[in-house]
Amino acid sequence: MLAKLAWRNIWRNRKRSFITVTAIVIAVFLSIFMRSMQLGMYDNMIGNVVGSYSGYIQVHSNGYWGEQIIDNAFESDEEINEKVRKVDGVENIIQRVQSGSLASFGDLSKFVFVSGIEPENEILLTDWKKRLRDGELLTDESRGVNIGKGIANYFKMSVGDTLIFIGQGYHGMQAVGAYPISGILDMKNPKLNNISVFMTLPVAQEFLSAQNQITHMIIDKREYEDEHEMATELSSVLSDDFEVMTWQQMLPELEQTIQADSAGGLIMVFILYMIITFGIFGTVLMMTQERKYEFGVVVSIGMKKAKLIMTMIYETIFLTSLGVLLGIALSRPLILYYHYNPMEFPDDQAAVMEEFGFEAIIPFMSSYDIPLTHGLIIFCISLLISLYPTITILRLKPIKAMKR
Repeated sequence: MLAKLAWRNIWRNRKRSFITVTAIVIAVFLSIFMRSMQLGMYDNMIGNVVGSYSGYIQVHSNGYWGEQIIDNAFESDEEINEKVRKVDGVENIIQRVQSGSLASFGDLSKFVFVSGIEPENEILLTDWKKRLRDGELLTDESRGVNIGKGIANYFKMSVGDTLIFIGQGYHGMQAVGAYPISGILDMKNPKLNNISVFMTLPVAQEFLSAQNQITHMIIDKREYEDEHEMATELSSVLSDDFEVMTWQQMLPELEQTIQADSAGGLIMVFILYMIITFGIFGTVLMMTQERKYEFGVVVSIGMKKAKLIMTMIYETIFLTSLGVLLGIALSRPLILYYHYNPMEFPDDQAAVMEEFGFEAIIPFMSSYDIPLTHGLIIFCISLLISLYPTITILRLKPIKAMKR
């Protein structure tokens, strides 16, 4: 009964209610649109930099990250792999062995990182077909190497040329070998292009005299899984001989960049919330002041103040709910469209983005967490604003109110 009365009271002044609902719709729509665009852009950046090569979580032998040398490798063990696979959220496991080496061709030499990879497993993490510029990708049977285009440009090499490597292998063993170039890659990152050499894992282990040894275990997570919770669980199931690191720990500069940019977006959302707050409060203030005589009358004839307070709270919630639901309904189709058909940067900006390893697109994040979060915040604001009519009615003196 009180809810029905509150609903009718809202439409006693249609223009005022319409203006309030419109303000809420616009603010909710803009806040969801902005955050979906921002979070989608961050997710794409993380996917480009983290999900495409380094992975969201890495497992190393304890101390490897502080001193990244082949002697700090650990033995690949199926028992350990099985423990990792049982952790909730783990999608795939990719094993690598990596070490520095001197590469030579003709009269030129250059320091590079030799990475031993499992080609079939790597495809689950990285779309290597997009990276290939010339030649062919590695397969499990390959004896050649794939190199970054920066190395190819430095040595002026092409597919079929032979690159010589001289370095130090496992436990001081000499690492020397000559391998044909089977493919040239564009890693979409200037640094990786200039230092990256890829062999199959068995070939790299043979080159480094590190049979069955790996330096990296890359953990690929399911979409929207929390890597921090996964890392904590992995640390608990693995012994102290291992260190588990999230991408935030391995790439703090990327996290700081995202946090700094996100702060600006949150400020804009906060401004929108302020607009909503004052818009709803203005409506509630007018409704309360205009109806003091009415409140005095209904209280005088026996209506309890508690019921009157509930009626006003219902009115505030109804107005807010209508605005929030319309805002979410209007924003959802647009969010889904740009999720599957991402915005593209202009050509000049796209070239800069791609040079630094980012796809020049903004795919919107379609997670339901965003509209639910903003909807709940608006509800909390409306409940907070309901304190004003509550206090006014509690202090109401019927005779004085009817004399106004």
